[in-house]
Amino acid sequence: MNDLTQFRADIDGIDDQIVDLLAKRFAICHRVADYKLRHGIPVVLPERIEQVKTRCAERADRQGLNRPFMLALYGLIIDETCEVERACQRQAGVSV
Repeated sequence: MNDLTQFRADIDGIDDQIVDLLAKRFAICHRVADYKLRHGIPVVLPERIEQVKTRCAERADRQGLNRPFMLALYGLIIDETCEVERACQRQAGVSV
């Protein structure tokens, strides 16, 4: 074993946690999609999208992380979230 073995194990553990947290986030998105469908709320809510991205970018700033990276990352997460919600609506027979 080399000196990187423990670092790699630590990173793998963190990556597992990230994936697990994303799975939890998307599970909630399924519930949000159902709620939006029942209440006639559109999938895409631009004001909420910007609120989430800004909040996470500000948290990244406080943690010393790269703000543009965090904005891009959350852009991808939110795009996938919207796609999950659209898929839920299509599955319910709603045209999106």
